[in-house]
Amino acid sequence: MSEVVRVERDGRVAVVSLNRPEKLNACSPAVFAGLRDAGLQVQADDNVRAVILRGEGRAFCAGLDTAALQSFGAGEVPTDNGDRPAEPALAVDGFTIWHTMTKPVVAAVQGYALGAGFQLALAADVRFAAPDAIMSVFEITYGLVPDLGGTQLLPRLVGPARAKELIWTAKRITAAEAEAWGIVNHVTDDLERDARAFAHDLAARPPLPIAFSKELVHLSGRISLSEGHRKELEAQMKCLASNDMREAVAAAFEKREGTYTGS
Repeated sequence: MSEVVRVERDGRVAVVSLNRPEKLNACSPAVFAGLRDAGLQVQADDNVRAVILRGEGRAFCAGLDTAALQSFGAGEVPTDNGDRPAEPALAVDGFTIWHTMTKPVVAAVQGYALGAGFQLALAADVRFAAPDAIMSVFEITYGLVPDLGGTQLLPRLVGPARAKELIWTAKRITAAEAEAWGIVNHVTDDLERDARAFAHDLAARPPLPIAFSKELVHLSGRISLSEGHRKELEAQMKCLASNDMREAVAAAFEKREGTYTGS
């Protein structure tokens, strides 16, 4: 198990923690590998129904580790003899897995969420933030583009014009601003409690419609409306044929909590 990315279980919720508090959870090659491995572990665990992404200490993630920045600045970009540089490719894999996995992912953001840290939060499905959270796409400060999903995910939340402004200026925004712009779902004084309560609520719901709707929402605007309707119908037919749908109906009429198997 990675020392810099820790995976714990809280019932059916997997709690994935960046664990470099002395470095404000800055991303190193070990962190990128740990995030990828944690994502693979969580996705493969059928007992996990929801995920929390969080950082230990006073920051969610302060961005790329300074040692990596200095090596890039010196022209040291390792390659894998393929069409992608090795470390950036590893980083992308460690970030996109949270966006593409079928399980709902909740980011709990406190303190700094800068550069890579901001993009990791964007890879989640829902974001909770403490009032002290500060977010920025600040790669341009070091002559870089946000290449961990920032140029793809941020415009879907704030629109292309505001996304360009944030990327080009490295503007730092507060939790309140992020909430007003639709980046953050909730600003809360009790981040840990509220993020966990939300994740547990999701974990108690039928997993099939959550997985299907996550995929469908990601496709929204990228496929035609008629194709979207077709995919909705395909998903709905699978839900209608599931044991969980029958259990959900029975639980609703019997005024009890449902017990779902994902089948």
